[in-house]
Amino acid sequence: MRWDPVEDRRYALMDRDPTASDNKSRTVWMANLLAYRGLALFFSAATLRGLEAAGWIETKSNQVFTWPIWEEPLSREVIQSLLQLQELYNAELDRSQLRARGIVAIFRSQRIQVGHPPLYKINFTPANSL
Repeated sequence: MRWDPVEDRRYALMDRDPTASDNKSRTVWMANLLAYRGLALFFSAATLRGLEAAGWIETKSNQVFTWPIWEEPLSREVIQSLLQLQELYNAELDRSQLRARGIVAIFRSQRIQVGHPPLYKINFTPANSL
């Protein structure tokens, strides 16, 4: 699914031809399955601008995915609530308010298009801690 930045196999990021027979994919299938199952936690809704989903911010240049990290075990409903917090997407983070909700870290990754239509792939950049 190309959710892991290690799956980004562009020429510029590699020391050899990404199509060479000895250059094997490093996809971790079970990690992708776990991530796929986690999609049920991200609510989405149709809006006048199109489909909107928790975790996503649209910037002028690209789409950015943001997610929180917490320490304590949480119920599914609480996790869904955390993923929808507007505070996660503000330019200035109020860390004390987020910490009070149990959030100890926030990460963000850019969604990038590799190649040209119609033959392109979608990848994510390595995450940055905010």
